[in-house]
Amino acid sequence: MGRVFKIDRDYYGDDIKMYKKKYIRFEPGVTVLVGCNGCGKTTLLKQIESILTEEGIPNIKYDNLRDGGSNSRSKAGFYGDMEFLATSMMSSEGENIMLNLGQVARQVGSLFRNQYAENSEYWILLDGVDSGFSIDNIVDLKKYFFEFLLDYHKDKEIYIIVTANEYEMARGEKCFDVIAGKYINIKSYERYRNVILRTAKQKREIHGIEDEDET
Repeated sequence: MGRVFKIDRDYYGDDIKMYKKKYIRFEPGVTVLVGCNGCGKTTLLKQIESILTEEGIPNIKYDNLRDGGSNSRSKAGFYGDMEFLATSMMSSEGENIMLNLGQVARQVGSLFRNQYAENSEYWILLDGVDSGFSIDNIVDLKKYFFEFLLDYHKDKEIYIIVTANEYEMARGEKCFDVIAGKYINIKSYERYRNVILRTAKQKREIHGIEDEDET
């Protein structure tokens, strides 16, 4: 089990190789992408989505920056979903993310019921969903969305790939070092912190930026 992707290390064509590996492998279940801001987590999700769509593999991608906030309210207004619009306008950032993920959950349900009902492999790609989330929000997301989905569809090969901005998302999950292109063990906040700082240093090296203490 598992799927291998051939990714473009120089995705933006500027002779900057963001990733160390050309081929990466993901395991079924929840995978949390870890690394500092700007290390290529969102870009990697874009590549995965593109490859899956090209190969006709069922997938849904939610980008909190692109699909959340005012964008989700504009969409709700366009489609006449006044209940969602009113609730969203009165909600906090974290509550809005939960509202939007509720919409995603309904899309996921449709994915399993409709034209892809006979497929055995499904991908859910989530970017930036823990921005503005409290710890209890993240715990609920894992329990009532991730765990429920995987348990309910045990006969399917489901991949949930989610980016992490906070330790709580990575806590207890299979974590994938985006720059190194491999799974790593993260069993404590200190370990998570060290990974973020290491990838930040690697990102500066990739972009040819010297550390201040080295100049």
